[in-house]
Amino acid sequence: MQFDADTMRELLVTAGLEAGAAAALVAGTPLAEQGVAATVTTALAALLSERFGAPQALPELLRSGALEDWCLFAQAHFDEETVKQAAVARILAAETELAAGEPYELDMLRREDAPGVARLFHAIYGDKYPVIDYYVPERLTALNHQRQVLTVVARLPTGEIAGTGAYYRSSPPNAAVYEQGQLLVDHHYRNTSIAFRILKRLEALSYAMDYAEAFFGEAVCTHLVTQKTGTKQGHVECALELSLMPSGAYEKEGAAGRVSCLMFFRVDRDTAQPLYLPECYRDTLTFILSGIALDRDVRFDGPDVPEADQSVVDSRTFDFAQVRRVQVATIGRDLPEHLDALDAEAKEQGLAVVQVYLATGAPGVAFAVGELRRRGYILGGLLPRWFGTDGLMLQKLAQTPDFAAVNLYTDRAKTLLAHIRAEWEALGDRP
Repeated sequence: MQFDADTMRELLVTAGLEAGAAAALVAGTPLAEQGVAATVTTALAALLSERFGAPQALPELLRSGALEDWCLFAQAHFDEETVKQAAVARILAAETELAAGEPYELDMLRREDAPGVARLFHAIYGDKYPVIDYYVPERLTALNHQRQVLTVVARLPTGEIAGTGAYYRSSPPNAAVYEQGQLLVDHHYRNTSIAFRILKRLEALSYAMDYAEAFFGEAVCTHLVTQKTGTKQGHVECALELSLMPSGAYEKEGAAGRVSCLMFFRVDRDTAQPLYLPECYRDTLTFILSGIALDRDVRFDGPDVPEADQSVVDSRTFDFAQVRRVQVATIGRDLPEHLDALDAEAKEQGLAVVQVYLATGAPGVAFAVGELRRRGYILGGLLPRWFGTDGLMLQKLAQTPDFAAVNLYTDRAKTLLAHIRAEWEALGDRP
């Protein structure tokens, strides 16, 4: 979790500063010079200590610190596990049982809604959701201000939150690709139309997001509900993430064993571009491309040698899920060295899944796929606009996936699974 300027502004509001004054703060000017009372900065220091485990602020910071100084202070003493524990304790201390059968209204998130959304995340996932941000109301509010998240809520007359859903920037390096998800409904309202209405509101919202290029969703394969919704919204199945999440993330939903997810895409704003793909996946990728309208110069027979000497690689590990996602924005000739290091780290850390996303707009994709397959990776699918250019995802699994537990709704999804399963079974002994 980042203690950036917008998050710190929200924490100042919690500490007693008027919202308009917090929004107007200049990051580099001492708070005292901008009229922030000493009582507010003292309350902010106490809040950071009590809720997030930061040490007591130094007198100089209290006296003359600017917003950016407070951000640096929080980041220097940041500990994710402590932050999560403190955030969960805050949720539990305020936890109440919602009354059933109340009317509700759908709306975009307001500042006062954020604690109710955090409560819902805890009600559904316990403390096991892999992203801390959604347990911390101030951070969730800041993310909505930044359009990194656009949260829809179902608000009861009491102000409590009975349901939520969102578009949000997640794994794609392209900030114009938003994920649809986080559809959560309180158990008292599971038999209402809240989930359906939130999804309809999100769909309408998406067409007004003129800054977005594409939308995607990761539909769990323990049931068919979200897959049916994706199909109705005109999203197309493009990839299958095997064994993505541990059962613990969905134990309240009855999951047993690791849970696979089906990736759906809808591209609203496309641009013509080359698409370099490996010959070994011609059949599967031709099948995927046949179902989604993209303006591509597809090159299965393009050059196999990367243009760059050095790869541009970024990765993120989701500790609870035991998953690492690796984004290769530029495929360089040194990619085998990166993959060797990745394999060693995955083994040392006991990772269950490693996903590698390859940018497909330049030569070298076939080279990269060959290196990955030699190390036991199999295809996951094609991800439109993932990098701005498209992405090709390959995945390596520590254990054989439970293919029988992968429930799929459409024939297209079942065909995609059949392609991926055939490659898994053909691979035989794995590195």
